[in-house]
Amino acid sequence: APAVAVAPGALRPFAEVIKDANRSDGVLTVWQKDDKVWLELKPSDLDTPFFLSPKLKSGIGERGFYGGSMEDSGIVEFRRIYNQVQLVWSNIGYVAKAGTPEARAIEAGYSPSLLASAPVLSLPEPERKSVLVEANTLFLADLLGFGMDLQRSYRQGYAFDPRNSAITKVRATPDIVVLDVLGHYATASISVPQPNTPPGAPQPSAPRSLPDPRSLFLNIHYSLARLPAEPMHGRKADPRVGYFESGRFDFSDDLARTPRQRFVNRWRLEKKDPAAALSEPVRPIVYWIDRTVPLKYRATITAGVLEWNKAFEKIGFKDAIEVKVQPDDADWDTLDFGRASIRWMTNASPTFGAIGPSHVDPRSGEILDADIGIESLSSRNIRAARSQVLASSSLDNPFGDAGMTADQRRLLAEGRFCDYDQ
Repeated sequence: APAVAVAPGALRPFAEVIKDANRSDGVLTVWQKDDKVWLELKPSDLDTPFFLSPKLKSGIGERGFYGGSMEDSGIVEFRRIYNQVQLVWSNIGYVAKAGTPEARAIEAGYSPSLLASAPVLSLPEPERKSVLVEANTLFLADLLGFGMDLQRSYRQGYAFDPRNSAITKVRATPDIVVLDVLGHYATASISVPQPNTPPGAPQPSAPRSLPDPRSLFLNIHYSLARLPAEPMHGRKADPRVGYFESGRFDFSDDLARTPRQRFVNRWRLEKKDPAAALSEPVRPIVYWIDRTVPLKYRATITAGVLEWNKAFEKIGFKDAIEVKVQPDDADWDTLDFGRASIRWMTNASPTFGAIGPSHVDPRSGEILDADIGIESLSSRNIRAARSQVLASSSLDNPFGDAGMTADQRRLLAEGRFCDYDQ
């Protein structure tokens, strides 16, 4: 058939846009051809909440830009305005019961935020009525504001460089859509500290871990997923106990003392047999040992995680937690949304020892994902302190080892002896 002439600015037929592209079906249908990636959006995908779970897959090892760390998550929607699709970060911190005058007041009172936008590229697909938008336009941008964070951290003119950035990997499954974005951040020059600057005034610095501080790559791992169809029943937080919490303002009842609601962040555990004193969960909490964890530590980490099952038994759950090891040849990543993990982090300097962040359903406090990071240098420094610092305490003992008891010598050898009061 002869080619159909398309007027400038007119939408092209769906099949023409994705000709020769590979299709992946999942939460969203994704099409890919070479470096181009398209999202197929059905009418039911528009104005529908999705959970956006971003992770920093690779970083620079300093100032908080750590590979394997979780970034701020949130609920997003694809919103079509004429022939433009906006990726909008929903403002779920202020709510009221749906369909009420109070809900209309909330809608009028609080704004969402725009993350990115892209033009509609196709006419509706004849059967599915879906349209295409280019994922490159949506995600090859500084969605998380890393450029601003780099500027604040180093007081340099870093900015996102889209020309040298790319979507490097796309995966679609029934649960999630994953896009890996290799983001390039750069500055044309490096500022240096100026003389005669008043004490305490901020001064520019530069990353020490880079071969050239003018250029760096941050690999961002984005997961898009459906929210739980039925939110978990939230448990109110008690200010007398130190919980990790989620909060919002609910204006449904104007007679309540305060609209502020605070929920405990917790996993959804439900008994297979609600009547049993001790029951396995419907869905256990599964932690994956990431393939970055050194082999010699995996058994110990596994035993430490499983030790928590004793605590869960006291509230009626048997084998609440499971531990699995990611195969070296796995075609998936433990950073995928919904796959809790424990990973090894090799930062340029010891910072936190270990961290346990999580991504939470803000509607209920349900923990949906968690990626624990264990920092290698902190463990190394503890061993160094034991061998280089604590062991030297015997030199400060005027009586030497001969003046110590057998128990003191044993504790010293184990790095647990303190002779501060000697």
